[in-house]
Amino acid sequence: MTKLYKKPSLTHFIIVVCILVFVFEIIYGLQHGSFGDENFKNSLADLFNNYGFSFQNLIDKKIWVFITSIFLHADPEHLVLNILALFFFGRVVELQLGRKKFMLIFFASAILGNLAFLLPSFLGISSSGSVIGASAAIFGLMGAAMLVKPLELVFYPYLIPIPLILVAVLYTLYNIASFLLVFVNLEESNIAYISHIAGLATGMLFGFREEGSKKGFAILLFLLILLVVTPFIWMIFKYLEIFNYITVLSKFFK
Repeated sequence: MTKLYKKPSLTHFIIVVCILVFVFEIIYGLQHGSFGDENFKNSLADLFNNYGFSFQNLIDKKIWVFITSIFLHADPEHLVLNILALFFFGRVVELQLGRKKFMLIFFASAILGNLAFLLPSFLGISSSGSVIGASAAIFGLMGAAMLVKPLELVFYPYLIPIPLILVAVLYTLYNIASFLLVFVNLEESNIAYISHIAGLATGMLFGFREEGSKKGFAILLFLLILLVVTPFIWMIFKYLEIFNYITVLSKFFK
């Protein structure tokens, strides 16, 4: 029987680790230049190349990048958006499934998300560069959370409570659509959408395993219904953009 916890301590701990690593990034950059100048940016780029996940780092046998890449973030916006998502989705998984399964989902989603980053190279899409950030892990937590507690109300990304499953569906559709646009070269992006999708799929597999096929397929049917009515839901969410503090934060950091 899974032991439940009253406080999402691991969720908070990982958030603190991400913040501390980002502080280290800033200090590291300031040792090579002034904040925001070319030397500062170049030093961070070297840091990301050495400790981010990439095919070249795997060839060089830098196995630690499977872990170090998770906690690196490119800029304040990247960090803030990830820790906000981690707070809302991570706490649901940790409180519902316990700490061991939380950690398993977090790291399994992150690692498989990293590996998925290499797949486009076999389809003719360049996957050069390094991938950093906890996004794949967070999508994994979201995938599990939407199955174990789909109607949990979260304040992400709006200032009003939204059922977790609706947030998950919209983010899933957005990432799939964005990946397809990149895949057919209609858009360019420095976001590893395929890693997000792989992380989400990993988390959902854990969620199905935890909840059993009967409840899992019931939620899957609900998801299919949501997909049908998504245009109408999208209209509502576009109206709710006035409550979207994520957009405000994104503009603040640009």
